[in-house]
Amino acid sequence: MSSFFRAWYVFLALGLATFVATAFVGRAPVGLSVAVALPHQMPYRVGVQLRETLAAMVDRRELRRENSTLRERLDSARLRIRELELETARLQETLAIRQEQSPGVVTTAPVVGGSSGSTVERLLLGTARTGEIVAQMPVTVPAGLVGIVTEVAAGRAAVRTILDPESRIGVSVRGKGGQGVAVGEIGGLLRVVRFVESDPVEVGDVVETSSYGGLFPRGVPVGTVTEVLPQDPNDLRRSFLVRPSADLSTLLEVALITPQ
Repeated sequence: MSSFFRAWYVFLALGLATFVATAFVGRAPVGLSVAVALPHQMPYRVGVQLRETLAAMVDRRELRRENSTLRERLDSARLRIRELELETARLQETLAIRQEQSPGVVTTAPVVGGSSGSTVERLLLGTARTGEIVAQMPVTVPAGLVGIVTEVAAGRAAVRTILDPESRIGVSVRGKGGQGVAVGEIGGLLRVVRFVESDPVEVGDVVETSSYGGLFPRGVPVGTVTEVLPQDPNDLRRSFLVRPSADLSTLLEVALITPQ
């Protein structure tokens, strides 16, 4: 006899015993009631467990979907915060240039290309708005002068930096006056020539733009004196080397000033 039929017969016997006990005794013993009730409750309990399992699976799917949505919103919020941080930094730099160098800041532009190596002689700017950038506009950053716009075409602007040997910038020494011309020098430096000094120039002095030449606003930092060259006894003018204030090799964005 198979185990299924044996179980079925046992179930019938228990049911009959329960009937007899309740018919003649009035109430079945507790042990017998539990034994009989257990097989009857089994399908119900299995159904409850299956329903709870399915509900838990649905809840997990909903939770995963909700977590995915929240992660997407968080990533979007982080991106927006980063954009706002960059915009705030850009506005702060523009404000610093207006306050410390020139109130004539017209716009800013990203650096999209240029010379490679330690001597950056040329830069290429992206121009999002046509008409705002024109030739002869001084280019600067909070640290100091970068150069001047030489050409604008096809949504791009070419900049000749202060390190270009063709660059000519009228300069003076902050707090000491004097006047000369800064020219791009090999090795990422500037050479100031034909400088007529009012007070002796020393290493560490700050060099800034002067009104000489009329291209740049006065007082924009250019660099720091690194070496004062020996003077020709027959020439009253001095020459010295200057390290630019701005690191032209790491520029990401620049400000442009109204031409003088």
